[in-house]
Amino acid sequence: MDRPSTSRQSIEKVEMFEVREHVPYQAELTRAPAAYDEESGDVYDSSWTSAFRAMCQLINLLHHMQVAIVVFCLWHFALTAEANGTISNLELHIIFAGTGYQFFLVEAILTLHRHNSWSFQLSKDGKRIVHGCLQLIGSLFVIAGTFLGLARVDMVISTAHGICGVIALAFTLLSFISGIIALFSAKVRMMVKSGPVKIIHLAVGLFAVSMGLITMILGFHMDFYAASREGLSSALIVFSVLILLYIMIQPIYDLISTTKKSM
Repeated sequence: MDRPSTSRQSIEKVEMFEVREHVPYQAELTRAPAAYDEESGDVYDSSWTSAFRAMCQLINLLHHMQVAIVVFCLWHFALTAEANGTISNLELHIIFAGTGYQFFLVEAILTLHRHNSWSFQLSKDGKRIVHGCLQLIGSLFVIAGTFLGLARVDMVISTAHGICGVIALAFTLLSFISGIIALFSAKVRMMVKSGPVKIIHLAVGLFAVSMGLITMILGFHMDFYAASREGLSSALIVFSVLILLYIMIQPIYDLISTTKKSM
């Protein structure tokens, strides 16, 4: 007599499992409610949490504005540097290398930022895909821009700007390669452990972008740019330093947390 009831219970468990299996996981709905409005029936975060999130998003918005200003000034200078409107390897170097570091690679890092204005709603896999695409485009821009600059000086590197630029290029390529390995490490985990690869990718990528922005800061300080626009040069240096400090926060946090998990 117990067998029909037992089989019925097992069937119900299977049906419940099938239903639950197709319900998408929603992290926001599983959180413990912080505040409840009895009149509307809505659940809200606490006032302090909401205010902190709003401030973080405001700072993120201001950061994107700084990035846009720096990139615009780079393009404006490169396109108007020659009186006759011609564009030499130097101007192309500024456009490609500057856009690669200041826009694509910076935005690639910000894609993974938890308060980033245009990517915070994406899933982890979606963020990784966008991050990889931006990193690919940025790396291509950096490679083209660096070799255009080297071609202008006949591959002779004699300035701090040039030395830092070559170092930044080398680590950008290493970051791109380690990023590909980290992206597919789940499929080759029998040969490569994902934890150390992610740590290497985070460390190398952070150093590459840091050296790239430092190279740009040195470029803004050069007489070629600062001689006729000293005030703008100082402002762009300040903006670049603020951008560098801001983008370091999330990678350093991820680097520390990933290292702890791998230990």
